[in-house]
Amino acid sequence: MSVKLDVLIKRIILFSLLSVNILSAQKIWDSTYYVKYKSRLIVSLFQSYRNYNIELQQYLRKDTLGLSKVNYIAQANNISGIEFNYDKINFSFGYASVPPKNVNQTGKTDHFNIGMNVGGNKWILETGYRRYQGFYDKNTPRYDSAYYKWDTTTTNRRGIYTQFPHMVSTSYKMKFLYFTNNKRFSFKSGYSCSYRQLKSSFTWVITANGYYNTLRTTDTSFFPRQVRPFYDTHGNLNTLNVAAFSVYGGASFNLVLWRALFFNVTVLVGPEEQWRTYKYYNDTLNYNRTIFYNAISGDLRGSMGLNFKRWYVSLTGVTDFSYYKSGDFKVGNLSNESFHQVRKADLPFIKPLVSG
Repeated sequence: MSVKLDVLIKRIILFSLLSVNILSAQKIWDSTYYVKYKSRLIVSLFQSYRNYNIELQQYLRKDTLGLSKVNYIAQANNISGIEFNYDKINFSFGYASVPPKNVNQTGKTDHFNIGMNVGGNKWILETGYRRYQGFYDKNTPRYDSAYYKWDTTTTNRRGIYTQFPHMVSTSYKMKFLYFTNNKRFSFKSGYSCSYRQLKSSFTWVITANGYYNTLRTTDTSFFPRQVRPFYDTHGNLNTLNVAAFSVYGGASFNLVLWRALFFNVTVLVGPEEQWRTYKYYNDTLNYNRTIFYNAISGDLRGSMGLNFKRWYVSLTGVTDFSYYKSGDFKVGNLSNESFHQVRKADLPFIKPLVSG
C-alpha cells in the first residue's frame, strides 16, 4: 500500500510540475515582436471626437424625395476623459467637455460613458455603458419649410433643426475578443498603453458579443409631426429596446515601421440575433410586441501613432454598427469615435511586472 501511495504521490507531483510548466509557457510571448511596459500602473489622458447618429427609414410608402427619412444626431462631439491601466485591467470614463457653439440651432446633448476591460493579448473582455439625451434631426430642411423662411410674422425658425430634448439612447455592452496569434501579436499595443509592438504581425480574431440598447422618448413619437403619416400605424412609436447576441470573427493587423511608428486595422463583421421590443404611445390597438430577428452587426477599428520606450501617443478610430430592419421600416444605429491619447511617464514607485 505504501509503495502504491508513494508512486501516486510522485505522479501527482510530476503532473503538477508539468501543469505549472505548461501554464507558465502559455504566458510567454515572443519578446522580439512585442514587449510590456515596465510600469504596472499607467495613467493616460484622451480627447475624442464622437459622432453618434440614429437613422429611421420607412418602406411603407414611396418617397423619392426622402422626406420621411429621419437622421438623429447627438450633439456631443468633443469628449475628454482619463484612462487607468493596471496590469490586465483597464478603466476609463469620458464626458462632454466642450458645449456646442450652435445650441439654439441643434439643441444640447447630455452624454456620459464609462468602460472597463479585463485581459491581455490572448483574450480581452470589454464592457461599457454609454448614454445620450437630446438629439436633432439633420434632415429637417427636407420636410420643414420654416427652416428656410419665417413661418409666422412673429416666429423665426430659420436654420433651426427639429429637436428632441427628451429622447434618450442607452447602451450596455459586453464584447469578448480572442486572438489566435497572441505570441507575436499585441492588440493592446494599438489601443492601450501597456504594450509596445516591435515588429509587424497579423492575427485572426474570434469575438462574442452581447448588448442591450434602448431608445425612448417621453414625447408621443420618435418621428417629427410632418413625417408621421409616412409611417402609418408606427407613427406613435416612442420606445425601442433591443437585446442581442452574436459570435463571429475577423482579423487584425499591426504594421510597425522603425520599431516606433505603428498602424493597426481591425475588422469584425458577422450575423447577430436580436430580440426587439416595440412600444407605442397610447397603445389602444395592442401594437406593443417583442419580435426575434436575424441581422448583421460589426466593429471596425483603426489606430496609428508613435510607441517609444518612455512615452506613447496614438490616434484611434472606432466604429460599431447594428441595424434593426423589419418589413415596414429600418432603424440604423451607428457610432463613430476618434480620439488621441498620451501616455504619461512611468511611475517610479510602482514595481514592474517585467524587467529588462
